[in-house]
Amino acid sequence: MKIVGLNIDKGRVAASVIGTGMRQIEFKDSFNRAFATDAELVDILKEKSSEWAGARIVSSIPGRHFSQRIVHFPFVDRKRIEKALPFEIEDSLPFSLDDMVIDHFPLDKEEKSGGKKKETSVLGILLPKTVLRQHLDLLASAGIDPQVIVPSYIGLYFISKMIAVEGNAVLIDGGDLCTKSGDFITACRSFSDSGATSTGINHTLKALEIESGERVEKAYLLSANERLSAELTDGGIAVVPVTPEFKGQKAADPVSLGLALSDQINFRKGEFSYRQADAGIRKRTRTLVVAGAVVALLAAANIGVKFYLVESNYGKLDRQIRELYLQIFPGAKSVVDPVRQLRTSLDEAKKKYGVIGSGTSALDVMKAVTDGIPKEVRVNFQEFNLEGDRLKLQGEAASFESVDKMKAELQKVSQFSDVAVQDTRMGVDNKVKFRFEIKLKQML
Repeated sequence: MKIVGLNIDKGRVAASVIGTGMRQIEFKDSFNRAFATDAELVDILKEKSSEWAGARIVSSIPGRHFSQRIVHFPFVDRKRIEKALPFEIEDSLPFSLDDMVIDHFPLDKEEKSGGKKKETSVLGILLPKTVLRQHLDLLASAGIDPQVIVPSYIGLYFISKMIAVEGNAVLIDGGDLCTKSGDFITACRSFSDSGATSTGINHTLKALEIESGERVEKAYLLSANERLSAELTDGGIAVVPVTPEFKGQKAADPVSLGLALSDQINFRKGEFSYRQADAGIRKRTRTLVVAGAVVALLAAANIGVKFYLVESNYGKLDRQIRELYLQIFPGAKSVVDPVRQLRTSLDEAKKKYGVIGSGTSALDVMKAVTDGIPKEVRVNFQEFNLEGDRLKLQGEAASFESVDKMKAELQKVSQFSDVAVQDTRMGVDNKVKFRFEIKLKQML
């Protein structure tokens, strides 16, 4: 598979291309070009988009557009962290989580106790939806639809893991930095790299030193920057230029190579999910519906015609049914009883895709929830997430009693087989925050 790391920032666009297969990674190509306007950038990307057809594209947004919080959890499971993270950071934010896309990234994986790790430090990262939408629109105008969106310092993170450092060091590229101690990356963030200020990097490093309790001894610069080198030297930090290599080859832009090698984080979620993935789900749903209709038709034909046709036509009918089966499943190796095999395939698809494949839409489910809530209960829903036969709701109500009433009434809705309260707690605004998980009945 071909993977493209795309790094766009401050009048410069860079990309690196790698190939993966048979547990091997091969560096294939890279470029680094300047541009003056968005129109010029679009022209450059259009020129490259045909070469990247069918590739997995990891595009970065400059780290300065992101907000972040370091949070510690007493568990390591990624899904549990993803569910708990919004509740841990929302009270410390000066803006609404509804306007942000949130993801997280593990930092130090060192097991300091020598035994099983009991605490996980993660970097909770937030991006305004408006910034993400603008970035996707810009790439779309060049014919590019990236599967993955990450902060630019994630690319620096993966490149920094390849660079050996001495003591407690900082690695810098453009306006991004990562601190590294030994083999472990302890922090990643952006800083003010504007010529209008001469203290952006030093203020950032002082804050990191206070946070970690260790002084930064060396700075490794991945790209030349005389002004930044002078500021670091004035701050008493030794500066070391470094050009990282990947399997003996040097990329035109190391950070774009790090983006191509990145994993675990992606801001294309929710309303910004990758469209081709959605198209795949719709295609499988249509196949499921068509298969169901064909099963009914074939079953009716199989029963009715057997009673009507004479024995001499029986073999011809079987051949026709077999041909229809092969049209639906052209890759089938063995066709013994096509009607039974279609029924089996349909049952397996129902288990895999749940009620979505039955024709029950998200709007139907949303209406069932709205109709099921007592009129006297005032509720504000903040999340509606339908996955297969599971519906997850999150919102605010006036009291714990209101939450109990909602559960009792929703349990009576004919489309729902089980309604469970996952969490209730009093918020800072004297409203009760709650989370429901509802199981839908199979409709086929």
